[in-house]
Parts: sequence; C-alpha cells; structure tokens
Amino acid sequence: MSPAEVSVTVRLRLAAELRADLAALARRAASVAYLATPKGKESGDAERTRTLALAFELERYYTAVEATLVRVLRSLDGDVPDGDRWHSELLRAASVPIAGLRPALVAPEAAAELRELLGFRHVARHGYDVEPELPRLTVLAARVARADGAVAGSLGRVAEELEQGAAGA
Repeated sequence: MSPAEVSVTVRLRLAAELRADLAALARRAASVAYLATPKGKESGDAERTRTLALAFELERYYTAVEATLVRVLRSLDGDVPDGDRWHSELLRAASVPIAGLRPALVAPEAAAELRELLGFRHVARHGYDVEPELPRLTVLAARVARADGAVAGSLGRVAEELEQGAAGA
C-alpha cells in the first residue's frame, strides 16, 4: 500500500471506530437516563440497587468517553497526555482545536460536564468507604444527558471530516 492509501485506510478505520463508539455512548447515556428515573414506590433495597447500578453506568459512560478520546488523539495527534494528571489533561487536549488539522473533539461546555463526571469516576474507583447517594447521582445523570449530545455532535463531525478527507484523497 502506498502512504496515501495507508492514510485513507487509517482515516476510514478511525471514522468507523468513532461511529461504533458513539453508538456505545448513546447506549450508556440511555442506561443512565433510565436508571436516574424513579420507578414509582421502591423498597429500600430496590432503591439501593438502582443507586449502585446508576453509579456503575455513570462510571462506564465516562470511561467510554475517555477511551474514545484517547483513540482519536492517538490517531490524529500522535500522542496522548501522560503523567499524574493525564485524565484532566486529556479533556483539555480534546477541547482544543488544532487549526488545519482537527477541530476540538469536545466542545467547552461538554468538557465542563465531563470534568464533573471525571471527578465522580475517581471517587467511584478509589473511594472505597464512600457510598453513592442517589440525589448526587441524579445530578450527574443530567450532566451525562447534556454532555452526550455535545460529545455526539462534535465526534460525529470529526467522523464526517475523516470520511470526507478519505474520499478526497
């Protein structure tokens, strides 16, 4: 394969992976919305189970966003942040457009919502003595709803640009 053919292949593969990731993010966001919605009168056990499931889905949603951003930055920028603050730096890098190369992968308003979810994910993974609280999770679920639309829009545009760039190559 020529370098031009490799470039086209890489762009089309990344676009296809992005579309699959966007579908997975939509499923995670739908699960979050479903679990955040009260189901009528719940017993204490049922509410606790729903709370734990919602915490799990919130963590999964953010982790899926982060994995997608890592894939795109690695493919388009050739690198991803590292070090102690790589999670925060990943969001910063993804929200910065690079003129002539790529748009911002995450709109600034979505980045703010995602930072809150990152904070929750950190507590969910490392706060072994902290029990999730349904009211806080409901607020985070609303953040997912706001972030998901913006993330889907910006990453969808990136996929379109990759496909158009491959077609024009």
